[in-house]
Amino acid sequence: MRFKMFTFMVVPPDSSKVRKINLPSHILLSIILLLILVFGFVGYVIYDYTYVIGELQSIKHIKIRNRKLAQQLRSYKVRIDEIEDSLERLKVLTTKLKIISNLRDPERYPHQNLPSSMDTVDDIDDLSMRSDVEVDNQFRNMRLKLREIEYKISFQEEELNSFNEYLADQSALLAATPSIWPVRGWVTSNFGPRVDPFTRKVKHHDGLDIGTRINTVIVAPADGIVTFTGTKPGYGYTLVIDHGYGISTRYAHNSRFYVSQGTKVKRGLPICAVGNTGRSTGPHLHYEVRINGVPVDPKRFILDNPWE
Repeated sequence: MRFKMFTFMVVPPDSSKVRKINLPSHILLSIILLLILVFGFVGYVIYDYTYVIGELQSIKHIKIRNRKLAQQLRSYKVRIDEIEDSLERLKVLTTKLKIISNLRDPERYPHQNLPSSMDTVDDIDDLSMRSDVEVDNQFRNMRLKLREIEYKISFQEEELNSFNEYLADQSALLAATPSIWPVRGWVTSNFGPRVDPFTRKVKHHDGLDIGTRINTVIVAPADGIVTFTGTKPGYGYTLVIDHGYGISTRYAHNSRFYVSQGTKVKRGLPICAVGNTGRSTGPHLHYEVRINGVPVDPKRFILDNPWE
């Protein structure tokens, strides 16, 4: 079998002799195929090397990123622990205040399937060697923990708001409670059954009689609004204060008034003066405390000592 011959001429740049190279067609084809294989292999090696270098760079970036994420997770964990400690102290304080104020309120935290600790991120230091899926799981657990803390904060805020409303109401109630003596003097007749000085018969006495000098200033024993100033049969010049919460006080046998009907009064401010008007045997204050219109013993509410 005769092969076709190909002639290649090599012309040197100087005046040297031109050389001829004769190659059979099958040899030339083999050389071309070999060159194609060599260049293909070299190209593949270069591509694979470039790909490997890129993957290594990507892994390096992932490690750096995960290392930063690990630092963030550690800082979040420390902060979450601090917040939980603060919430626990706040919860204890709220419980103590409830006990002090005699406010009963059962535990209202429902049981939830949420993480109760940060055990899921105990291996944070190894996070740089973990996959993106594992990192995402860490942050998912962190989000669950933050959601639990948000719930606790919301609950604690609701508790404190309710407690603040309760204390504000209690403060208003204390301000409306007739807790001081309206005048300095001596008790000449207590609340309860007594012999009436006019009829000499046993009759219930609805208040306290406090003897003192005429025109001695009488003060409001609690905050309230004056609802009556005028004359009542047997009581003479009478003043009535509505303190709210169903509490009212009455002052009888006065000589004068320092306030008028509709006046808002504060505890300790002058309201009237001791007199001897009405059915009276001498200068004194007839002082009553009524709850929803029913007379009660004023001494149940008085806290101060009239002689101090």
